[in-house]
Amino acid sequence: MSAFKFGEILLPEPLDVSNWAVVACDQYTSEREYWDKLCDTLTDPTSLNLVFPECYLGMDDAKRIENIRRKQYEYLGRGLFRSVKGTILVKRTTPGGRERYGLMCLVDLDEYDAHPGSKAAIRATEGLVESRIPPRVAIRKDCPLELPHAMLLIDDEERMVIEPLKGRGRVAYDGELCGGGGHVTGYEVEDTSVAEAALSALAGKMKSKYGEELLFLVGDGNHSLATAKACRSAEPLSKYALVEVVNIYDEGIVFEPIHRAVFGVDNDKFLSGLAAAFTGESGTTMVFDGEKKREIPFPDDPVTGVERTQNYIDDYLASCGGTVDYVHGDENLARVASEKGAAGIMLRAMDKSTFFRDVIRLGKLPRKTFSMGEAYEKRYYIEARRIKSEDSIK
Repeated sequence: MSAFKFGEILLPEPLDVSNWAVVACDQYTSEREYWDKLCDTLTDPTSLNLVFPECYLGMDDAKRIENIRRKQYEYLGRGLFRSVKGTILVKRTTPGGRERYGLMCLVDLDEYDAHPGSKAAIRATEGLVESRIPPRVAIRKDCPLELPHAMLLIDDEERMVIEPLKGRGRVAYDGELCGGGGHVTGYEVEDTSVAEAALSALAGKMKSKYGEELLFLVGDGNHSLATAKACRSAEPLSKYALVEVVNIYDEGIVFEPIHRAVFGVDNDKFLSGLAAAFTGESGTTMVFDGEKKREIPFPDDPVTGVERTQNYIDDYLASCGGTVDYVHGDENLARVASEKGAAGIMLRAMDKSTFFRDVIRLGKLPRKTFSMGEAYEKRYYIEARRIKSEDSIK
């Protein structure tokens, strides 16, 4: 299996983490004030100029995409980036004190498949929100760089891939992240042979454990990899996508639920119908009617709860109108519901210990079933990579 390789990473130099790095573009989508504040405070150069925060979708998209493309070429043209020798080991400490490690890696998009029941070496884990693909394709197809927020999970119980690299490499960057994201340190690991051998060995162990050619499951960034796959072309660099690989057994990896907030509906009708749909269930969950909250019956199994809730939302919106957003964090859901008069549904976290088996068994989880941490714990854009050759950039 050749589903991965190392190299091709670019870093700005000098790198001021607190000004350069911003959180994944699909976070705080119902809290535009978060992104507005970053636009007002961060200064050029910053990765904020190279990505499209999705809270701004539908607000002069073509102009924003053209500005992103122009800035990417500008940064390359002025020699902002340096090439990394080998790869980057990422150490992230979140505000709650959780510490996790990840390894930057290139994955072969020919080995990735987003279809349910796929037997590919790299698999999506959830259904896609199809409306989120076209804007990302519009950016990627004309831009020379990718900045990844995708995080891929490995099932490495023996901790033989990432953990042996701790303490190796010189510090490539170090600093506090904006927006309350905690601290991040990147170590430049020049010799990638240990990681390459360990990942190859892990592929063999996965085959023995699950009976399938499986190596990576997408933890965060299903839409990003689907976009990269959609943009696969004759350009050799488009065959790969840069991701951060993390071990599901890392104690710093915590699965959180992704809640739902529904706008433009009759809250009482919507929530009463939802409660009726779950009559007789043994569990409960919290729902928000603007500033008010109450409990309703709910399935004990988190995946079942997500699937049935999403089906109800889809059917209701198709019949009665309205929109849905996917909200990370209990406090964020309460705030969004209160400030915007939304109907909010609090969902449950799935058990990460059964994650690989659940995905293999079910083929794919319902869309937006889980989140690896809350919004401020998500991956920040730091590393970059060319997705068009230097000849095409000139």
